[in-house]
Amino acid sequence: MDRVRFTTIEDNDDLVLSFSFEEGTVFGIDGFIIQRTPKLEFTLRPYERGPAIDWTAEDEIITVQEIVLSRAVVVIKTHYDTYSFDISKISAEEYKGVIDILQKMNFDNAFKFSYS
Repeated sequence: MDRVRFTTIEDNDDLVLSFSFEEGTVFGIDGFIIQRTPKLEFTLRPYERGPAIDWTAEDEIITVQEIVLSRAVVVIKTHYDTYSFDISKISAEEYKGVIDILQKMNFDNAFKFSYS
């Protein structure tokens, strides 16, 4: 399981959570990004709305279905895959920021979200 080195959060028109890792890991320093732009979602089909992690070559948006967060691990599930990351080394402040931005992204209960 890859260990998150730090997180980056953007809380403007775009809601963005990025997990950054060591170089040489699957996602590397550029990280794993979850993003949502609520004010533009009206242009999407209902099943495309919510936080997204990527899109396919056919322009299908890959949305988050569930996030389970603990102080040690985050598990992110989509229709296509499940990702697990070690977040035990991020600061308490970063951890609180992750909870806060995910709650904000989930204002309409677009995905299952639990944390401890």
